[in-house]
Amino acid sequence: MSEQGTGPWATQRLVIRKGRASDAEEIWPWREDDELNRWLTAIPTSPEQNKERWVAGLDSNYVAEMAGTIVATGKIAPEQAWAQSEVADQVDGAQVEIGWVVAPGHQGRGIGTEFARALLDISFASGARRVTAYCFADNAASARIMEKIGMRREAHFRTDSLHRSGRWLDSYVYAILDTDPR
Repeated sequence: MSEQGTGPWATQRLVIRKGRASDAEEIWPWREDDELNRWLTAIPTSPEQNKERWVAGLDSNYVAEMAGTIVATGKIAPEQAWAQSEVADQVDGAQVEIGWVVAPGHQGRGIGTEFARALLDISFASGARRVTAYCFADNAASARIMEKIGMRREAHFRTDSLHRSGRWLDSYVYAILDTDPR
């Protein structure tokens, strides 16, 4: 993927920028919220582990701020598109995955939709031709956001994801192409 620029980028209410190592301290309190953690793939168990994971992902991490406070974190991560070997070198940067987490206390106000739409715009402006996003099927709020920003549900996998509750859950795959209407 071509360089995504350094930002910051602005939406109606948000300032979006690349993540910094120092952001880990501000987002750590979210990681102690059980409702938020319900859908996260991995939960850090200490501020140190949170910072370590955040810093390890800085190439892909983004934050959304309102009035100087981080209200959401997200990612734009390269995915390897499938290709035949003769043309495999042409798929670099063609496909990315986006994801987001909205801070407790800021959910239900359209911030997730606004942020996800911005991540989509940044992805396409950076040269991606396909953007994907994933969620547990039970995470209705995340699926709604994907649909609101124009993504299509391309797959519904039945009981393919083991949740930390011990239950096998369904999952969804959403995607949008740079040529799709938004």
